[in-house]
Amino acid sequence: MKKLGVYIHVPFCKKKCNYCDFYSVKWNDEWETKYTEAVIDEIKSYKEMLGHKYIVDTVYFGGGTPTIIKPSNLKSILDSISIVADIDTKAEISMEANPNTLTDENLKQYRETGINRLSIGIQSLNDEILKKIGRIHNSKEALEAIDRARKHGFDNINADAMFNIPVQTTSDIEDTLTRIIERGVKHISFYSLKLEKGTPLYSMEQKNLITMPDEDEERNMYYKGRFVMEKSNLFQYEISNFAAEGFQCRHNLKYWNQEEYIGIGPSAHSFMNSIRYSNPSDLNLYCKNSIENNFNRIIQEEMNKEELMFEYIMLRLRLTEGLDANEFKRKFNVDFNEKYKEQIKYLTDNKLIENKESIVRLTQRGMDISNYVFEEFME
Repeated sequence: MKKLGVYIHVPFCKKKCNYCDFYSVKWNDEWETKYTEAVIDEIKSYKEMLGHKYIVDTVYFGGGTPTIIKPSNLKSILDSISIVADIDTKAEISMEANPNTLTDENLKQYRETGINRLSIGIQSLNDEILKKIGRIHNSKEALEAIDRARKHGFDNINADAMFNIPVQTTSDIEDTLTRIIERGVKHISFYSLKLEKGTPLYSMEQKNLITMPDEDEERNMYYKGRFVMEKSNLFQYEISNFAAEGFQCRHNLKYWNQEEYIGIGPSAHSFMNSIRYSNPSDLNLYCKNSIENNFNRIIQEEMNKEELMFEYIMLRLRLTEGLDANEFKRKFNVDFNEKYKEQIKYLTDNKLIENKESIVRLTQRGMDISNYVFEEFME
């Protein structure tokens, strides 16, 4: 059977962070009930398409703040997946969490539900920085959340850490990552802050109320973070992700390997049968559509072979293991080295990629300007 990932978007937050442009609304109990019913209806709507021809080997609850809703509702959502597809007994079932939503009772119920991986949004262990970016936890609560999760048997934990934040220093980066790693975390997503239009931080920067680090400082933060993590045997496997051996995020690898997945919930995206599509970013409309059994999915693009090849190159080059030209030929029946020989020569001569024994991967310099490298493969 073909393998399938399932992403479930939980659009609730207690408070939206100052940098976040993901779709979310303020939680209340009534909306949680309506949302849960709509999600279950949407999952069931895939019954004919999937027809138990797929086995679900990863599930990812993202948000928003998935841990804001009742564990019993998470269980109902998970149970409904088995109606439309088989679930692998060793499936990776991940859930994003804010530190101050992880209580002992919730963690116990998450384990009983089948959730086996947590992604905790820590971002920083500097309380001044946390306030600046609008997080509702402090450093003490963040570390306690990790300890509490490990006490309840969660060995597979990711911590989100952010750099390129105004007033942040390389010392802040080193301190945050060192203290996270000391807590036994085996996976860290290490992201550079990007100011998205419409967010409070973007407006503050436009009004000269904050100053972003310059490009050299941003790179220094990145290099310092990478050094700290690799010194502790958390190795880079993707541009923004570092993990101990065996703790790579299997769900996110689906995205980078161009594998199929369905997205459930308002604003969730899917990739099936070479088509990318999404749900409307409107909880009210999403719930209304579920009652009418019409989810009004928006087709983003029906990808042709050339588009699929370019996307596959871009996604695979994000991974440190790179792109296998033999696998590329099996997938597309195209000789990668022949089709892209001019690009390969140019990028190799400029030390942006290396091409050895059928494996093409970014150099460290290539990772620094990866978007430029990707553009070279556009035709």
